[in-house]
This record gives sequence, structure tokens and C-alpha cells, in this order.
Amino acid sequence: MNRHGALEFGKAQISSMISTFADFVMTAAIFSIAAHVVFSTAAGAVTGGVVNCIINYRWTFNGTTRSKRSVAMRYALVWIGSVILNTAGTEWGVKAVNAICYCYAGHTQTRLALVLAVKAVTSILVAVFWNFLMQKHYVYRRAVTRD
Repeated sequence: MNRHGALEFGKAQISSMISTFADFVMTAAIFSIAAHVVFSTAAGAVTGGVVNCIINYRWTFNGTTRSKRSVAMRYALVWIGSVILNTAGTEWGVKAVNAICYCYAGHTQTRLALVLAVKAVTSILVAVFWNFLMQKHYVYRRAVTRD
């Protein structure tokens, strides 16, 4: 990876951390009220996705020649995949951990800690292997002009 690529990857990870923070705050707030894994995870993903798109457009991949509309449409497609992967991964992860140690039956705070821990692992995997690659090569890639 060259210097520019490393800088871009670093910026993407900072953007991801900021948007993940927003995601987790929303997830925790919704789960504390509704105690529903899928709904709280999806609501957090929406919040994090909006924050991430704005930061990436203005800072991380600021060299894009695509219009805001084009970026928004492409980002929405990638983001839908991200929401599905994060939501399903968190739900399946919670079910798997619960099947092994039955720790989901505790207090709401214990259940929230489990959901957030599984969500953290899932979100790291999705951020590196889906979000970054799709955003770099599909969403924010410079538009190719044809002569």
C-alpha cells in the first residue's frame, strides 16, 4: 500500500470510529427502551451510516469527482448491505453466544453488554471487509470520463 492509500485507509478508520460511536449510542438508547436486538441494531446502523457518508464525502475520499446525488445513491446500496451484514451478524452472534453460555437471560444491562460486544466484533469485520472496500472502489471512486 502506498502512502496515499495508507492515509486514505487511516482516514476511513477514523470516520468509521466516529460513525460507530454514533451507531452504538443510538443502539444502546433504543435497546434500553425497547430491549429488541434487531430494531436497536438497525436504528444504530441508520444513524452511523448517515454520519459516515457525510464524513467520507467531505474528508476521507474528498477527491471524488462524482456528484452528491451519485455518491448518495451508491452509498445507499453499499449501506444497505452493511446494515444487513451488521444486523444479521449481531443477531446471529448474540444467539450463538447465548446458546453457548446462556448469558442473555440476565439483567437488561448484562444483555446490553452482550449485544454491544457482539456488535463491536461484527462492525469491525464489516467495516474492514465490506464498507472500506466498497466505498473506496465503488462509492467514492473517481468517475471515469470517456472521450
